[in-house]
Amino acid sequence: MVDSSVILEALKGNPRAREVLNDLGNSPKFINSMVFSEMLFIFLKNITGKSYRTLRGNREEILKHRKESSKLHTFLRENFSELPLTEEVSDLAFEMMMKHALLPNDAIILATAKFYRITLVTLDSDFVDAVKFEGIPLVGGETHD
Repeated sequence: MVDSSVILEALKGNPRAREVLNDLGNSPKFINSMVFSEMLFIFLKNITGKSYRTLRGNREEILKHRKESSKLHTFLRENFSELPLTEEVSDLAFEMMMKHALLPNDAIILATAKFYRITLVTLDSDFVDAVKFEGIPLVGGETHD
């Protein structure tokens, strides 16, 4: 389960993030719809330099970057398989949010890894204690918030 922190940093050219992804080799790489959404949202904010409030409902600004957005979409689809968010994952995420004081998106990412019994690949230090407690294998885990 690859967190958006690794993908974003790799796309920015961060050598540690690229190394983490390269070390996965041909192993299956998974994301969920939360990571997919975070990637597109952060990408749009970065490429436009606009805030969420400015982008919301701004069809012209979003469509102006259709080509770049399509490239990101293709990259995600070609390199990652998307795991479904089920009701069980959502319930587990709520439990993890309350247990580990995680933000909702992070709790959903962590719950996805636990539910599907897969390794969490992240550079976000917010996950370190929670994965240890939950017994979820971790790759990365360096501080990058």
